[in-house]
Amino acid sequence: MKNKGRFFVVEARRLIPLVFLLVLLIGLTVYDNFFRVEPAAVLPEEGASNLAFTTTDWGLLTSPTSFNLVADHEEWLRVSQELGLNLPDYPFNAEKELAVFAVNSEIQSMDVVPRFEEVEIKVTVEPKENFFHVVTVDRQAVDLEGAVWKFVDSENRVLSRIVPFWKTEKDREDEGEEKEEKEEENASK
Repeated sequence: MKNKGRFFVVEARRLIPLVFLLVLLIGLTVYDNFFRVEPAAVLPEEGASNLAFTTTDWGLLTSPTSFNLVADHEEWLRVSQELGLNLPDYPFNAEKELAVFAVNSEIQSMDVVPRFEEVEIKVTVEPKENFFHVVTVDRQAVDLEGAVWKFVDSENRVLSRIVPFWKTEKDREDEGEEKEEKEEENASK
C-alpha cells in the first residue's frame, strides 16, 4: 500500500483578519512606548523635613481649584463624589493615613515647618489646568497639635490655608466638656 501524503491548504483571504490584528497589536505597542505618560513621582526626594506621600490617583478634571483634607472613609467617598471622581479601589486606611485632594494642581512636596505657637504643613503644588491629584500621607507624621496646612506654589505664594476640621471639632468637643464640668462644679457648690 502506498502512503498518501497529506496536503494542507490555507487560503489567503482567511489570513487577512489575523494579519490585520497583528499589525494593530504591533502599532499599539509602538504607540504606547513612544507616547508614554509618566505618572507623578510617588515619593519626593527625601530631605530633612520632607514628608513622604503616595499618589493614589491623578488625571483630568474640569473644576475650580480646591484643596481638601480627608481623615475618614465617609469623607473620602463624599469628596470623591462631589468632585465626580471615580477613584481606584485604593485601600484607604483612615486610622493610619490622611488623604489630600488637589484640583487644578499637582502636589510636588510636603514639609513640616515649625512656626511660633503652631506647626505648619507646607504643601508645594504646581498649578495645572483641568487636573486633579490625590495623595495619602502617614497620619502620625501630619496629625500634629495645632497643625495648619498651607498650600503654596513654586514661588511661595499662598494658594490656600486649611485648619483641619477634625481639629476644630475636637476643640469644640473639649470646650463643651469643660463647660459641662464647670456647670456641674457650680451646681454642686
